[in-house]
Amino acid sequence: MARPLSPVALVLFCWAVTLGVAGKTLFRIDDYDLIPVFMRREALDMAAFTLMGAAWIATALVVYTVADLGMQTALPKRKAFRLDVDLDKAAQLVFWTNAALLGVTLMWILLTAASVGGLMQLAALAYLDALGARDLLLENKLFTGMRLFYAALPATGGLAAAVLAADQHGHLGPKGRRQCQAVLCINGAALVILPIVMSQRLLLLQFILSAYIGACLVKGRLFGLAYLGLGMALFLTTWILRESVTNPHFDQSAISIGLQKLAFYFVNDLWNSFAPLKDDIQHTYGAFSLKGLMFFTFTDQYFAQLLARELAASQEIRGGGDFSIFTAPFVDFGPLGAAVYIAMAAALFRYSFHRGRERLVWAAIYGQIGAALMFCTHGIYFTHQNFLFSLIVIALVVR
Repeated sequence: MARPLSPVALVLFCWAVTLGVAGKTLFRIDDYDLIPVFMRREALDMAAFTLMGAAWIATALVVYTVADLGMQTALPKRKAFRLDVDLDKAAQLVFWTNAALLGVTLMWILLTAASVGGLMQLAALAYLDALGARDLLLENKLFTGMRLFYAALPATGGLAAAVLAADQHGHLGPKGRRQCQAVLCINGAALVILPIVMSQRLLLLQFILSAYIGACLVKGRLFGLAYLGLGMALFLTTWILRESVTNPHFDQSAISIGLQKLAFYFVNDLWNSFAPLKDDIQHTYGAFSLKGLMFFTFTDQYFAQLLARELAASQEIRGGGDFSIFTAPFVDFGPLGAAVYIAMAAALFRYSFHRGRERLVWAAIYGQIGAALMFCTHGIYFTHQNFLFSLIVIALVVR
């Protein structure tokens, strides 16, 4: 059964892990030498963890659960999974779309490398000064919005995994199977190497989780947990390598630096969830909850200027990173507006899950949503332009 992948289950799992890891870390903070340093760097204090904050998060979770159950009740009885695409053609389109995305990314890297004397020099710069190499890449973007091509690799990877899983419902030829396997392998390699410089490790996590969740929905059951474990090991390896490269001044092993930084991220995410709920705040009217829509409607700069004072104030109630799934809409709209936003999101996610167990395109789409919900305490990735562009890529390829 695929019920463990339902939206409510994924949100609960994410919050349970965040509370567990952050709580254990904070209660035993004296056992760590780097985490207090990271907390001082981001000005995190224990005063943010209030009963009012806990009450809002609990209320938001109840709103989310009730809206999910209401939508589940309103939906018609689920139909059996129906394959309505030509798998070989889908595999071919996924392969060549992925090649185009990778081609643009590779051209970007090669042109940037040429400006410093070649790939070896760029690799050396990344090792000696990872932040400098990242800034150099950002300065050499080929065109506005180019990073969306790199960020869409989880979408083509997730769609390739769904097509492979759909072989049990139809027929995928040897060539199509090889094309999908190539997409998964190449994207995995690209999303392991590039985040070491670009610091977008969540793209690797999005790729791993979305491919697994989408494939499970197509099959109608959980399977291949060993592959998921392998993917998590790959993500942790990339995480540790990135942290060891960007924190060379710490006299610690790479594993110690990486794991302590990971534990700090859980603490930081929990702090970001509580801090805005301690005092009265200036609301930001969609700057966080609707940022992807603002990007695609070319209004992001307009609202950034219009809400400059409110956005500056939000920096005082935020550590590193973004607000969580329940806190971002509160910061934007206040408690009532946040409750409406959370209920609408919960209903939409339940609908996507329902359809994902019926059709391949919706399985791939819910794979992206489910992966975003798996780290929803870290941010609301499902509102980001990278996420929305990924959904556009999936829809266009399948259509």
